[in-house]
Amino acid sequence: MALSAALVLTFTATGTSYAQQAPHETAQQVDRVDRTDLADASAPATATSAFPAEAGEHCEPTRPGSKERRAGAVEACVSTSPTPARRSSIQPLATGTCAITSPGKYSYERFSYCVNGVNVTYILRDSNGKEIGRGTLEISTSATLPKAETTWSEHVTATMTSATGDVTALNAKLKASCGSGCTATKYMPWYVGDVTLGKPLAGDIKYSSAPAAGAITEFTTSYQLYVTSPGATAVDPNASWSNPQKIRCDNAVGGTSTAGCVVPSVRAQVPLSTQGSDQGGAVAAYLWAQKNLSDRWGLDTPLTRAVSGVDDRVSSTCGSGASKPFADASDLIPTDTCAQFPFAETSEGGTDGARCAELIPNHGSGGWVIFELGGGADLDPSKRCVRAHVAAGDKEFADNQLRQGFVSQRVIDADPFMLGLTASLDGSHAECLGSSPAGARLSGNGWILNTTAPVPHVNTLVPSSPTGTRAAAAVACLGKTLGPGSEAGGDITGWQDAELYAQAHDLDEERARCHLIAKILGGRISDNLVPCWQVGTNTGAGSMWEFEKKVRDQVASDTFGPDDAILYQVTPMYLNATSTIPVSVTMSAKIERGDGSIEQLFSNVDILNTQDNGQYNLGN
Repeated sequence: MALSAALVLTFTATGTSYAQQAPHETAQQVDRVDRTDLADASAPATATSAFPAEAGEHCEPTRPGSKERRAGAVEACVSTSPTPARRSSIQPLATGTCAITSPGKYSYERFSYCVNGVNVTYILRDSNGKEIGRGTLEISTSATLPKAETTWSEHVTATMTSATGDVTALNAKLKASCGSGCTATKYMPWYVGDVTLGKPLAGDIKYSSAPAAGAITEFTTSYQLYVTSPGATAVDPNASWSNPQKIRCDNAVGGTSTAGCVVPSVRAQVPLSTQGSDQGGAVAAYLWAQKNLSDRWGLDTPLTRAVSGVDDRVSSTCGSGASKPFADASDLIPTDTCAQFPFAETSEGGTDGARCAELIPNHGSGGWVIFELGGGADLDPSKRCVRAHVAAGDKEFADNQLRQGFVSQRVIDADPFMLGLTASLDGSHAECLGSSPAGARLSGNGWILNTTAPVPHVNTLVPSSPTGTRAAAAVACLGKTLGPGSEAGGDITGWQDAELYAQAHDLDEERARCHLIAKILGGRISDNLVPCWQVGTNTGAGSMWEFEKKVRDQVASDTFGPDDAILYQVTPMYLNATSTIPVSVTMSAKIERGDGSIEQLFSNVDILNTQDNGQYNLGN
């Protein structure tokens, strides 16, 4: 028998992706696992959609004799748009919450949705078309969908953020509805609609759906907003929109599950885990398959639940339908049972057992050791499936978790889903420590990869400047021992553009060369640097330094062991392909433990390239 050990892996919501670029320094492989990149192709546990704002203004004449007409206003106009980006103390997206990192976008999780940062602007104009008053409302909504019910509330807030001229207050009424299969049982969040600066309106919309047993209904929620001056009456809505993503309510999960609702466009994440030797043989075998076989089912490639045909798929892989019988190993495992992966409960299951890797998981002092029967010296990653010899209780332990996962994530027939597997395998350590991608350089007991992208000029404001490259995504696997970093310096791409921008705006504030991977984390080389403001982007409240320090402190903590690592990514965001200075950077970090568990430190944090007052974005 050949012993084949695998690393521990837990699927997480936020994957990393980066382009492979020509390296300045090349690292050797850190360990035995050959990984060409770190990208998770799986669907994230969150999603965003642009707010579907109507183009242009909606204008109506003011009513004769009204307060507006007496003030000289002959026309009132309403428009909607995302709130302009502004500096704020951005918090990471927490699991189970609905948070926004960009204004004017809907944000989704499997069981929630929200939008904020939507501006509704009301303008009064006189007979010459001159503006004589303006008021701005900021609209936000959020809802948590019930996993085991079909009634829910959506919280709506309207805040007056500015008022000028003859507009000192506004009246806002909102009416909601939903499509077939759903009823808005309380369609107005408030009934007294006057709003002034410092006194927002807030209330709840209530929805209900009642799918019959086995039924599925999908629908969108829609909104009509009426904005006027106090005392005026709007006959037609002057702003309206629909939720860009559908909501699904169903009574089709099966078993003892009741009806519930989800955002189906956000793919379900089903967890299976085991600790120690607690009947975890099947889970450990599934993890081995997910990590070693090229299909990487449930990690890079989604699985699809299939309610019918389960018995046939069991037979094809483990039973009489297989062209190679499942060997009897009851001398080793008294209740020997075939645990197949992909599961028979998925459409990907049912491969002929002769094409499967045949495994025996065995729990030792260091964790689960996976033996591949007849595997020889080299693993064949092209095998399409696994048949594992496990105790009957181990298979039932995994089957129960799978069933519970279908219920908790509302995975119905034909739903794709991803699979998070956690088990302690012998010799396991943080996944990213297992190998370094092409082009990475060693740093401490981890590695750093800096990538670049071409630009036609290294300074856009200097047409004679040569072609070159700008810094792109930087990814690091940071172990307990951090490598040395270097000071920032040199005429980096975009540096002259930054100086000319400051001169053109008569700004004396210090510019800096921001490390993407911080010096304190081992960052160095020019491809790791971008022009930025020293106070605002590089240091100060809500700056890159706050999150760099979180990473450094975590690595230094007593709870961070020699087999742990932080997978850390910083991506500069540019306006277009010719830009030499980013408008922002996006930062993410997750802790990969040696035991296979993963903890999100922070995710998709956007740091604007502005001064500490939120002004003068240096990006071009």
